[in-house]
Amino acid sequence: MNPELEPLLLAYDAWLQAGPDDVERRQAVFESHLEDTLASHPNLTREKFMVALRAYYVRWLRAQQHPPTMPPRA
Repeated sequence: MNPELEPLLLAYDAWLQAGPDDVERRQAVFESHLEDTLASHPNLTREKFMVALRAYYVRWLRAQQHPPTMPPRA
């Protein structure tokens, strides 16, 4: 995984999972990471990046889940 992408995904996940009293702070952290990323990639627009990030976020969530265990042989 791109080392620049993981902090963004973690911040995005924290923002989405945040409670009502913490959502603004988590959003600010995500926005800060996002602005840093966009600054280092001048040809990338915010809208296009967010579409790609949301699509990748779903795959990232699935990868974070542990696979079910195999049933014992009978």
